[in-house]
Amino acid sequence: MTTTTPVSIKDFDFTPYGRYWDLKQERGVRTEKYEAYMTVDPPMERPLRFGMTTCENGPAFDVDSMERHLSTEEILFAGDKPIILSIAASDPAAAPRAEDVVSLRMEPGDLVVLKRGIWHDACHAVEGSAMYYFLSYSSPEPGETAWIPVTPAPVRVQL
Repeated sequence: MTTTTPVSIKDFDFTPYGRYWDLKQERGVRTEKYEAYMTVDPPMERPLRFGMTTCENGPAFDVDSMERHLSTEEILFAGDKPIILSIAASDPAAAPRAEDVVSLRMEPGDLVVLKRGIWHDACHAVEGSAMYYFLSYSSPEPGETAWIPVTPAPVRVQL
């Protein structure tokens, strides 16, 4: 089993996986990037799912399966405490590969928009329990939210 340690998303080039914002840093700053992202024009044409999840953790956890969404991007953001997001840029038509798994530490105010097809695990708390939020399109396709085992074996994330 491969073991990895999370890195801060602030020190990571998230570009291959989607887009990243530090909302605490951008609070009160009206930039073109902020305006372009926050404006919804035309209005939303598909129903979106907003979720709040409470996650827990210990000193380590295993990333043994992941999901990816082929029909939409997914927004994830840390709530009240730091969380760990594990992602993989493996082929979305195959299975997530252990060698591609990267674990990122997200602080409250960190927000990511995952590209279509990016494999991701459910988030984990850095310690104790934490909340995180997501926003995604609700597709009726069963494969859209299928959890697929990481190959050839799970990845241990050591905090």
